[in-house]
Amino acid sequence: MRQLAEEIIREGITKVSLERFETIIRHFDKINAVEGDIIECGVWKGGMGVFLSKIFENRTIWLADSNQGFENQKTSTYFFKDENHHEGPRMVAPLQIVQDSLKKFGLEEGNRIKFLKGFVKDTLPDAGIGTIALLRVDVDAYSATRDVLDNLYDKVQKGGYIIFDDTSLNESRAAIKDFIQERGISFTLLHPETDKEVNLNTGSLPSGCYTIKQ
Repeated sequence: MRQLAEEIIREGITKVSLERFETIIRHFDKINAVEGDIIECGVWKGGMGVFLSKIFENRTIWLADSNQGFENQKTSTYFFKDENHHEGPRMVAPLQIVQDSLKKFGLEEGNRIKFLKGFVKDTLPDAGIGTIALLRVDVDAYSATRDVLDNLYDKVQKGGYIIFDDTSLNESRAAIKDFIQERGISFTLLHPETDKEVNLNTGSLPSGCYTIKQ
């Protein structure tokens, strides 16, 4: 699995560091023991989608992305005044680029691998996603993070994993905190490398912190 991650990184189709791939590698057996689909929200060029599709070879994989960058806050579900996501064309990857990335690794859309093109607030409610074993959230924005949690948190199975790629971003941490406070959820956030509990209220966190659904 590590060699696959290294190859994906060399291809330049992911911004995810090797250390964050290794979180999944380290917990693979536990994730794989949970029934349900694998879903990534925020796909960019599809590198992590390739990785998940290859290692979870018998699971349904959902890859959700707007393929057009960030949603304007004027039309988003939630407004967050301190939004500071990464604007610019470098963050936009058309669906064709994602499809090409998968094809390089012998993968393509079908019954097992499904693309959800559009903003998550529009695509997730009626996507037909059932139970979830792994939910990876990489949407870099307050409202989109809330949209993902609003629509998918309850579908994550007990023992399932939720990985937040964006815990290094203030807006993403705020979205997680607001969601769990409003829902009154028992929630333990863990460090992606040490697996030790971290405090969501600290000034900064590394990317890739995760929780295991209780």
